[in-house]
Amino acid sequence: MYDRPREGDGTCHIWWAAVHGAVGSRRHLLSAAERERADTLRQTADQDRFVAGRVLLRTLAADLLGTTANRVIVGSSCPDCPRPHGKPTLPGTPWETSISHSGDLVAVALSTAGPMGVDVELIDEALALEELRPQVLSPAEAAARPHDTPRTFFRTWTRKEAVLKATGAGLRVPMSGMTVTAPDAPPDVTWFQDRPELVGRIRMADLEPAPGYAASVAVISAVPVAYADHGIIEFDLPTPSAVAAR
Repeated sequence: MYDRPREGDGTCHIWWAAVHGAVGSRRHLLSAAERERADTLRQTADQDRFVAGRVLLRTLAADLLGTTANRVIVGSSCPDCPRPHGKPTLPGTPWETSISHSGDLVAVALSTAGPMGVDVELIDEALALEELRPQVLSPAEAAARPHDTPRTFFRTWTRKEAVLKATGAGLRVPMSGMTVTAPDAPPDVTWFQDRPELVGRIRMADLEPAPGYAASVAVISAVPVAYADHGIIEFDLPTPSAVAAR
């Protein structure tokens, strides 16, 4: 049964959807600014992922707020420029949100526990890891882990990107300026060059959405945070509240 989020429940809720390239008919649910942003993406697959993420966010938020998906106000102001390509927000509500997409999956996280970020990455087995390690790993991580498998590398990647999304910095802050625990250890931040005051206040969880993917979520909170992964929902299924009423 669908566990409907409640304001102040101290839980970060995560949902997934498969894109399948079949979301074009739902573009009407997006705002004009969102449709314009989707149109700037050159690849059809990227457009589908963007639309799927916004449709999933709007569907979930509409159920929470008691409205319809096309009436949900989604903000996305950028802190560095006037363009609407910043972190998604639900203005006028207590709900923090984050969207991520990769491959054929999109993720949406919602919570009132604190600023948060979610990240999912399709694990690329052919990626040249040695070239990317200096950009992603801190000096301490590189010294402790002279070799990475694609899975361990992307586990570290998603943890760090989730944290940077939670802070609102995104990739303007280098991943190498942060140290997280080893991929097989419970996720945590042990060093953060630009935000040392956050060490000990970032609550993290690793997620397992589907084979071949790595994913993580992070919440900035002074108290522990619970995580509820609601799994993959289909766009053609009834709304969450309708499922709960059965």
